[in-house]
Amino acid sequence: STKKDCIGKTMAARPGLTDPWRERLVGLRPLRADGDLTAGAHLFEESDPAQRVYDQGYVTSVGPSPVAGCWIGLGFLRNGRARLGEMVRFVDHLRGQDFLCEVVGPVFHDPEGGRARG
Repeated sequence: STKKDCIGKTMAARPGLTDPWRERLVGLRPLRADGDLTAGAHLFEESDPAQRVYDQGYVTSVGPSPVAGCWIGLGFLRNGRARLGEMVRFVDHLRGQDFLCEVVGPVFHDPEGGRARG
């Protein structure tokens, strides 16, 4: 309840944690079949150059998904919840990767929880 006092209430109300433009956890799915995602890559708008000043977020973890049939990833993206369905540019300068990914929800399999609750 937001009406009750609790440990951490003051901390949770800080501007950095309530800013809608802050980075939020999102799922990433590459548009091309051979798009092997790598952790540590950065995310940019489609049309922006891959430079630090245009950075929109970063990839935290990746892995192959047998259910989705491709690599999937999680990352923090600026204003991420409002950008579901949008295309972002995935750039990993170290490994020479640069391709588009779709921003999806962070839960890839059974987001409604139907399988878990039978």
